[in-house]
Amino acid sequence: MDVQSFANEYGFAECYILSTEPFIYYERRLTSGALHSAAQDLTIDLRTDEPWANALLAMIYPYRPYAEDIPVSGNYPASNAAYHAAGKVIRRLKGFGIRAERAEVPVRELLLRSGVGSPLKNGLTLIPGYGTRYSVQTLLADLPEPVYTPARIPVQTHCSGCHACERICPSNAISDTGYDFQTCARAFMSGDPMEDWVMDAMTCILGCELCQKVCPYNAGIEPIAEMPEAFQLKEILAGNVKPALEIVGKNLNKQGRIIQHACVVAAKLGRTDLVPLIVPLLQDTRKGVRTAVKYALEHLSAK
Repeated sequence: MDVQSFANEYGFAECYILSTEPFIYYERRLTSGALHSAAQDLTIDLRTDEPWANALLAMIYPYRPYAEDIPVSGNYPASNAAYHAAGKVIRRLKGFGIRAERAEVPVRELLLRSGVGSPLKNGLTLIPGYGTRYSVQTLLADLPEPVYTPARIPVQTHCSGCHACERICPSNAISDTGYDFQTCARAFMSGDPMEDWVMDAMTCILGCELCQKVCPYNAGIEPIAEMPEAFQLKEILAGNVKPALEIVGKNLNKQGRIIQHACVVAAKLGRTDLVPLIVPLLQDTRKGVRTAVKYALEHLSAK
């Protein structure tokens, strides 16, 4: 049985077999308040919480971004595809009588401590050959004879003298000292009503990817030239969000998140032709949608 080959069959470029040692550094950062509140949902001590597992599989799913003139994040479609691919790996392993389950762990620390990735100042992790354009799925497994991926010598940050991400970040979340999630607009685009500074920084549906677009380590990745029909602003604002959610995952429509983002992107693109579709959304029961609609109408009225 070759776990790597199973992962490859379902679209993963790499599958690392790693140990289940505790995430000590992450726990310290969580205790200090340096991490987003969502970080509390991750499992820190697998050996205590999941003692049956003897291996942690880190599977790398590369993706291509959309071209600059397509206001859609390439991350979430890839994450959703990777999620379903991981489900197929689980079923394949179970077919061999091997217990395998999804694991919600601190992925960045996992990649860094194992030497798979290197830290960048924009808060992302570089994996040689894939840049920062990849999704990671982690699985716990009870392998009969685990052969752990040899740890490479961890590489220090590759950032030196570039400053491209610092200069382009619309909310000044990146500096010489690194990345601060508290001033990163993308950290506040999850569905709750967005403040103006967050919407001002938005560059695409489901987020902002400017720091990735200018990162020299992503320069060789060819973008996707055509926008998916499911993400046409006219379709989303008319309420036809199901096709988009099939691509990015149903969980990403919390509080009408996709519609919120479509409103803001419409404003950024000066799409006054979409005003007739935006105005009725003022009556939407979701506060986040109404907030985004007001923002859009205010900016479009000035066009």
